[in-house]
Amino acid sequence: MTPAPDDPDLDDDLDDLDDAAEPEQDLLVVFPLAGGNLGTPDEQQQIDELGDELAELLAEQGLGEYDGDEYGGGECTMFFCGADSQALVAALRPVLRRHPLCRRGHFVQLVEAADGSLERRREPI
Repeated sequence: MTPAPDDPDLDDDLDDLDDAAEPEQDLLVVFPLAGGNLGTPDEQQQIDELGDELAELLAEQGLGEYDGDEYGGGECTMFFCGADSQALVAALRPVLRRHPLCRRGHFVQLVEAADGSLERRREPI
């Protein structure tokens, strides 16, 4: 059965196709942990709560999403993606600057170099 032209399911499918056409940009937030290689349980809990807060913020603003985090080497890396990594930085920076764990952290963006290769650009929070 072919959906009617004003079928809301068809509209949702078309929106999904439009979203897929936009390339996503990745953004990392990296900050040191005080509690050893993987941080303390308290640090991990704070990061979970921060991740929830940032995911909600990005969803409300329609800028992208929080893709989780990774611990190791005495630091935490939080992963974000969206259509515009600079817009992500602008939205995330005020919250991250207020959070005690993130004050010594930095953003990492993958940007295209002049030769077409990808390079990492580091920027303080």
